[in-house]
Amino acid sequence: MRLLVAGGGTGGHFFPALAVSKELLRRGNEVLYVGSFGGIEEREKFPTKKVLLKVSGFIGRGIRGYLESYRFVTSTFKVLKLIEEFKPDAAVVFGGYSSLPVGISSVIRGVPLFVQEQNSVPGRVNRLLSRFSERCFLGFPPASSYLSETAEFTGNPVRRGVLEKRKLKREVLLEEFGLDRDKKVLVVIGGSQGALWINELVLKSIPLISKLPLQVVHITGRSKKEEELKEKYREFNVKALVFPFYRDVGKIYRLADAAVSRAGALAISEMSLFGVPSLLIPFPFAADNHQLKNAEYVEKIGGALCKTQGELTEKIFSEEVERLLFDRILRSKLRENFLKFSRPYATETVVERVCSRRN
Repeated sequence: MRLLVAGGGTGGHFFPALAVSKELLRRGNEVLYVGSFGGIEEREKFPTKKVLLKVSGFIGRGIRGYLESYRFVTSTFKVLKLIEEFKPDAAVVFGGYSSLPVGISSVIRGVPLFVQEQNSVPGRVNRLLSRFSERCFLGFPPASSYLSETAEFTGNPVRRGVLEKRKLKREVLLEEFGLDRDKKVLVVIGGSQGALWINELVLKSIPLISKLPLQVVHITGRSKKEEELKEKYREFNVKALVFPFYRDVGKIYRLADAAVSRAGALAISEMSLFGVPSLLIPFPFAADNHQLKNAEYVEKIGGALCKTQGELTEKIFSEEVERLLFDRILRSKLRENFLKFSRPYATETVVERVCSRRN
C-alpha cells in the first residue's frame, strides 16, 4: 500500500507523523512524506523520501497575504504532480503548513484522506480537512465536537523509542544519570514554546524547593537561562542535571517521580504512558488557547494538576511540587487516572484503520 503522509512545523505535528510512518514502513508499506521548509522536519531525519514545500500560514493581508497565497497555490500544484507520480492509496495529514496543500490535493485527486488531530481544540487546517476525510483520529476526546462524525479517540501516536523506555529499570537509570536513590526526582520540561517563563519561575523558586529532599532534571529548551539555573541549583545545594535539549526523552519520563511541563498534546500523551504525576502550565499564547483546553481536560479526569501562569507564584509553585512528590494519595490518584487516559497502541490503531482502507 502506498501512503502520502504530511504534517510538521513543530514537534507536536511532526513526531506523530514520524511514528505512524515508521509503523507503516515496518508493515511493508511505501511512504512519501511531505513537510515544509523552516519546520522541525527540515532538520530531522526521516526514514523514507522527504519532500519539503515552500508554504506557510494561509493568512495575512497586503503583500504578505499575496505571497502566502502564491506559495499555497504553487505548493498545491506541486503536490498534485506528486500524487500523479506516486499514486498513493491514501493520505494521512497531521496538521501544520504542509497538510493543507496535501489534503486539498488528495480531495481533488480522489485519494482517501485521513486526519490526525493532536489537541483538544483542532487547528484550522484539520477542521477544514476533516469535512472531506474518511476518518479523524483524536489525541483528546473533546476535539470530536469540532470535527466530522467519523472522529475516533485513538490517542496520539508516540515514537516506539519513547514507549520502549517504560521497560527500563529505574534503579539502572538513576545510576546512569548519577542521581540518588533516596531523593525524589522532579523533571522540568519547558517545551518548544514558552520555556523561558517556566525557567524563570523555577529559578525564583529554587530557594523554596531546595528545602525538599529532591533532585532535578531540567530541560530548559532554547533559553539563555541554562547557566543561570545551574549556578542557582549549585548555590542552594540541589543536585540538578540541566540540559537545553534531551533527545531520549523516554528515559527522563521513566526517571520522574513528578513533572512540571507545558500542556502540549504530545508532552501530555508521552507523560501519560509513564503515569507521571504532573503539574501542567499551559502556554497562554497557543493558538485557540488549545494548551489550556488540553490541561483542563486532563485535570477534569483527575490525571494531572493544572495551573495557569497567572495563578502561580514561587510559593504556590513550591507547594504544588511538594504535593506532587510527597502526597501519596494524590500521587496514586493522578498516576491511575493518567494511565487510564494513555493510549500505548495509538500508532498501531491509526495504521490499522488506514490500512483497512485497502480492503
